Amino acid sequence: MLIDSLTRHLGSKYWKSRSSSQREDHEDHEQDEEVEGDEDEGEDEDFEDYEEPYRAPAYPYRPLGETEVRLLRIVPGTGTVECLLHQMPLAEVKFFYALSYVWGDTSHMQTIMLEGQPFLVTRNLYQVLHQFRQRPYDLGYPKDYFWVDAICINQDDLDERSCQIPRMMDIYHAGHVVIWLGHVKESPADGPSKKSLRKARSSRSRISTDEAIRIFFKKTESMWSDWEPVDDDDNVIIKEEFGDSYDAIIQIAANILQRPWFQRVWTIQEACLDAYPNIYVGRHSVHLAKLIDIWKILALEHRFLLLCSGSARMVALNRLDRLYRSSLFDWDDNPSKLEMAEVLAVLLRTTGKKSSTDPRDQLYGLLGLVKHLKEGELPEELAPDYRLSYEYVYWNYATFLFQSVGDLGLLDCGRNELQHVPSWVPDFRYLSHRSDPSQGASIRISSNRRFLYLQGCMLGTFHGFIPSCVSKDIWPTAKAVPSGLSTRLREFEEKVLKPSADIRGITVEEAFNDLIKNVSRIVDAEGAESFYEVYRRLSKSSRSKRSWYTKRKRTTNVRLKEEAITDQLSFPFLLLSDGTILGVRREDAEVKIGDLICVFKSATDPSLLRTSGESYKFLGHCEAKIGPLKQQGINDDFWVDRDIQDITLI
Repeated sequence: MLIDSLTRHLGSKYWKSRSSSQREDHEDHEQDEEVEGDEDEGEDEDFEDYEEPYRAPAYPYRPLGETEVRLLRIVPGTGTVECLLHQMPLAEVKFFYALSYVWGDTSHMQTIMLEGQPFLVTRNLYQVLHQFRQRPYDLGYPKDYFWVDAICINQDDLDERSCQIPRMMDIYHAGHVVIWLGHVKESPADGPSKKSLRKARSSRSRISTDEAIRIFFKKTESMWSDWEPVDDDDNVIIKEEFGDSYDAIIQIAANILQRPWFQRVWTIQEACLDAYPNIYVGRHSVHLAKLIDIWKILALEHRFLLLCSGSARMVALNRLDRLYRSSLFDWDDNPSKLEMAEVLAVLLRTTGKKSSTDPRDQLYGLLGLVKHLKEGELPEELAPDYRLSYEYVYWNYATFLFQSVGDLGLLDCGRNELQHVPSWVPDFRYLSHRSDPSQGASIRISSNRRFLYLQGCMLGTFHGFIPSCVSKDIWPTAKAVPSGLSTRLREFEEKVLKPSADIRGITVEEAFNDLIKNVSRIVDAEGAESFYEVYRRLSKSSRSKRSWYTKRKRTTNVRLKEEAITDQLSFPFLLLSDGTILGVRREDAEVKIGDLICVFKSATDPSLLRTSGESYKFLGHCEAKIGPLKQQGINDDFWVDRDIQDITLI
């Protein structure tokens, strides 16, 4: 679906003209050659001081007025970072920068001087303040103000935090947003996704990382005005524009998309595209909107970029931009025509899985955006309250959303680690990305909020299954194929794949290729080995360590296929009696014999339930991977002659 959307988007003449005209109001600039960012610079000699009213120090903190904010000023100089903090009505501030960044590891703190007193900040924030103290050429003057949440909100005052959360969107839109992704030489986090990016370049570039980022951002900033990435026949010609540095640029794009900023919940509302924020990597900067433009093109040419965590955020920001424009031009999907709960449900589906230090911020971090898209006061049920446990907050929000919207898509989570709440309460930390709502369901919730009543039909139990496994335990490397991977693939074929093929009267190879079809739209199916040949080799591997010859044969394409197969087949799978293979979307679902497959009315996917007396425990959503249910789909024809029954989830 993502590839199809990008393909249609790229092929549109309207998109090219719109992207060009949309950026005309951005300020064109050249990236100056500078010394390395770690060197301190003094205050600009040409800067002339100016008179301004005296403002009393705002630290130690004093209570904020209803319309007041605290703003930070970075003192020019060298050595320890020094800052001033002032308090004033937001309406009186003519200009300030609103910083969007990731707090980082709170166990490694560094000290700044705030109004002459020691103040602890995370290492990442210290790096931001240190870098911006040097005043990059496009960042303004020494007396400009910054709004930084970790300092400008008293984080120890729970009442103040609860009051300031709904205001954050207004603050970011009153200021000029600057996004800090980290230093130039920062590496992405470890994990399977990082391994998927290794050797992405076909050759080694001789330019430095700093130079590659400078070229990438400069070319991106001038795209559509000085050069076009596609010709008149819609052929992508971006490689010719970057020349010999192209391979390095692709690696830099992958590195940037792996930065933690693209995974955090708070950075969503901070980066709304109508604010046209600037992104900084070290001293280099580019407009976020233009970075999204070039990402769309690079992702079409190098689909492995879609495996980067930042690609999901790019898609989400693009959809949020669409929502914002819908409200401006009163399009059919204008969010102002929706109820507040509907807007929140749309945002939750659009943004999907996010990370946050405080689990409650998975929801609170979207409230500013809700108010931005749908004017009005937040319902009492949505008011932030950091004195409540996150499980109780999730329960409250789930009750409000299901009663108000009835969107069963909110049940779709990759994991659910909640305790002491009903099984139907979503773990919002692992909510799946969904583009379409599953609304219209007839849902009731009991007065004690423990039971969820809805309707559906039972498809019965499954014919065979294989439980989930931890993908990192069976992940193939350049040196070895873990024996656990071979065992897993053989077990999958024996219990699920071959029985499905036999029931449907097709070969195992045909069934496998059908199963892996969506993955082949990201990882090129062509190459030295087909997907099925890689699968067959991995499943028959009798030794852990690879020979010298097999290491040489393991091209980038083969490696990506191995990793894609491992990732796809680590989830639980169910086999239905008609040969349909269901993938359970909850990776931590503990499937047991006797569990039931159910399809709820107005749902787009089946669900897995477990009997509990006369009620049921919800175990997770399923996806029809191959077989009759996949071919038919859950549409109006599906419900003909079905036995509809009342279902109670506990």
